[in-house]
Amino acid sequence: MALEATAVLEIGTSTVRVIVGELRDDGFVSVVGIGEAESRGIRKGEIINRDDAIACVRKAIKAAEENRRKGIQSIMLVTSGGQALAKKSTGMHKLVDPSDNQLAEVVEEDVDEVVELARKVALPENRMKLHTLQQYFQIDDSMNVTNPIGMAGEELRVDMLTIHGKRSAVDNFRKIVDDVPITCSDAVFSGLCSAIAVVNDEQKKAGVLVIDIGGGTTDFALYHDGFLQAAGSFAVGGDHVSNDIAVGLQIPLAAAESVKKKDGSALTNLMERDHNISIPSSTQGFGGKMVRAVTLNTIINARMEEIFTLVKEQVDLQCPNVPLSAGVLLVGGGAFLNGARDLGQKVFNVPCMYGKPSDVHGLSSAKEAPLYACHVGAIRYAASLRTVEEKPPLGKRLLQLFWGGAHE
Repeated sequence: MALEATAVLEIGTSTVRVIVGELRDDGFVSVVGIGEAESRGIRKGEIINRDDAIACVRKAIKAAEENRRKGIQSIMLVTSGGQALAKKSTGMHKLVDPSDNQLAEVVEEDVDEVVELARKVALPENRMKLHTLQQYFQIDDSMNVTNPIGMAGEELRVDMLTIHGKRSAVDNFRKIVDDVPITCSDAVFSGLCSAIAVVNDEQKKAGVLVIDIGGGTTDFALYHDGFLQAAGSFAVGGDHVSNDIAVGLQIPLAAAESVKKKDGSALTNLMERDHNISIPSSTQGFGGKMVRAVTLNTIINARMEEIFTLVKEQVDLQCPNVPLSAGVLLVGGGAFLNGARDLGQKVFNVPCMYGKPSDVHGLSSAKEAPLYACHVGAIRYAASLRTVEEKPPLGKRLLQLFWGGAHE
């Protein structure tokens, strides 16, 4: 028996996508509805025209409803959070033993106290918390533990990671959903959801970086030692590559997008100096053009290297010297660009692969899977929060900390 279906909405710079899916008892996500619409009124992951954005969302929801043959009453919003950032915090609490003659054992109230202290993260007024996730508990100078109840010591400590976004950006997206009108059940960070979909427990322990390259934004999430260690987003994505090509080659944007996908590469090859690419004419008055392959790919390489370098700088800033023993996983539309994986491997100096959601039914091809990583992850995330509600108090609190289910 599957859990209640979850509808997930992503309002991207290039495409608005709605996916409806159910988490089955066997752990598979069953996709039962898909709807898409060309995005309008969105630029660099933020709204610039509300009416156009609302119309696109309505169109995508209607398409998903028709595909599913059933209406959608509420929807979960996945968002880059208006350039999301992650901030670490620590809570410490002295343990008190009533008998005063032996080390105190950790009880539920101690966990509540230390978590509450760690959650008091000071953020600027224009930022809002999206997720607060547990990293480690420690007792005195012990090794990291996931559940300290019953262990003895003098001091309990917890390290947590708060993902926060730009308040106005998140609120404006929620208002778009409200004005469709449809109920917005939650707003979650798309980078976290992508990682939930494509990373397994072994990779989380070894160290793995997930990079989701969208049209107007790029998200990232890094796991190591079993926990999320770094996350964020910035307003550079695949559309910027197309814009660079259009300006650099003096061709229409539609032609730039087409030649990027068909003939472009994120790597430059000096052997291509004598290779030319024909860009066909269009009905918009463009008469066609012949360009050198090395010129095209030099333009693409510059922007794609910037994207990977921006991620690397943020990762190094948030958690320096963390090994990526399981490599880098690419998802999102930008992952499909020729040479992207090879360039990623060059920048990070570790293997770079496609990140594919596992245990999914209902996508028409395996090639589609990286496109829908954040949606599949959001469906798993929503199902995990429903499971949390069924747990006893302590188990519920610890799972909320793990999944980041306590939003503010």
